Amino acid sequence: MAATFEIVVAISLLALSLIWHLFRIEITHPLTRWPLIGHTVTFIMLSRSGVQDYMTYLLAQCGHTTELRGLAFTKLGYIITSDPENILFDIWGDGVLAADSDSWRFQRRLNNSLFRHAEFLGMVVEIVHQKLEDGVFPILDHAADLGQEVDLRDLFQRLTIEITCRFLLGIDLNTLSAELPVVVPFAKAFDEVKEVIFSRVIKPEGLWRLLKWMKIGLEGKGINAAAIINEFIYQQITSKRETLRKGLQDPDFDMVSRFMKVEDEASQSQTDAAMPTSDKFLRDSVVNILSAGRDPASAALTWFFWLVSTHPLVEKKIREELKVAFGLEECERWKFPSFEDLDKLVYLDATLHETVRLYPSIPINRRTSIEPDALPSGHHVGKGAEILISFYAQGRMESIWGKDCLEFKPERWISEKGEIIHMGSSKFTTQSFYMHIKLV
Repeated sequence: MAATFEIVVAISLLALSLIWHLFRIEITHPLTRWPLIGHTVTFIMLSRSGVQDYMTYLLAQCGHTTELRGLAFTKLGYIITSDPENILFDIWGDGVLAADSDSWRFQRRLNNSLFRHAEFLGMVVEIVHQKLEDGVFPILDHAADLGQEVDLRDLFQRLTIEITCRFLLGIDLNTLSAELPVVVPFAKAFDEVKEVIFSRVIKPEGLWRLLKWMKIGLEGKGINAAAIINEFIYQQITSKRETLRKGLQDPDFDMVSRFMKVEDEASQSQTDAAMPTSDKFLRDSVVNILSAGRDPASAALTWFFWLVSTHPLVEKKIREELKVAFGLEECERWKFPSFEDLDKLVYLDATLHETVRLYPSIPINRRTSIEPDALPSGHHVGKGAEILISFYAQGRMESIWGKDCLEFKPERWISEKGEIIHMGSSKFTTQSFYMHIKLV
């Protein structure tokens, strides 16, 4: 009875506080912070409507930076920004929001040495060519012959995870065939984990941690998905360590093998700078790079083809540019381009830029401060504050892109001399996303 009475009192007080606040103001605003419940109504709107578009609307109402708070008795709260000055503020370097650990620096050094390796880059080009010729093109031809529709998002996800798994682990998942087989559990598990991570953004930490402890709902599904991912990756790591232990030459130049060789060479030379690449370290590296290699490129490619297909004039200009650049006739078989060939395709380049501007592959990013500071916008950032960076909203800011900021207009990227206009990072923070799609 006592518990019931307390609940009734709490609800009554909440209702009274809402009524009192309604009488105090003449017009409510989506960013109004209500007594006790904070911005809970806004969080509900974010979860029920188009998240990215609604967040863009909110940021346009408040100078592109605002703070949202959840219920008074929870820790749910975020600073949300699309202001380029805030995004490029020094705290994103080695300061408040992205201080580098020794492990992270070591991993970045290894990644850079691998990705700049001529043998590695040559292998990536060869892999992409093979997966297109033996996988994607036959699937599209087969569907065309039968008059079937193709889910491009699914197809491009299969393509990018195949490419990434090959250069990370030296393996083929064999998900690209004319029949489009059911995706392997390993690939499906990544989507399930992403769904769980996104749901945590709009839930109080105490709630999702309770659900995780009880292993129910999305959190329960996430635990199972993480187990599938870990089992698969650790099996590959164990196999490669066994190959290295036996002194056998791995025929594939992949990231995990490269990391293991670096560790082995460092241990023999006893260099102080070496850091053991444990199985956990390798697993984390694979998961992070696999996520970055699979989803950004596949999402950008999907949006690209959708935008081009809905803008016939843009499609016509791309086709004409391809014919001129490669001397192609209509319906002639496409030749696989080199990196150098891509420089000839200015309009295609501009179309890719415009695609990523409007539909960035990672529309929102999350950071946590480790020390108190202040953003250039004047917003205080407390220790442990959660910051959401909306690249989606930044690409639609009228103050940056003009009154036609919502239009798909590749021409905005081409100068009067017919060259690509290179926007500064203050305008085009999503440059790295663009590089993913250009690589594929």
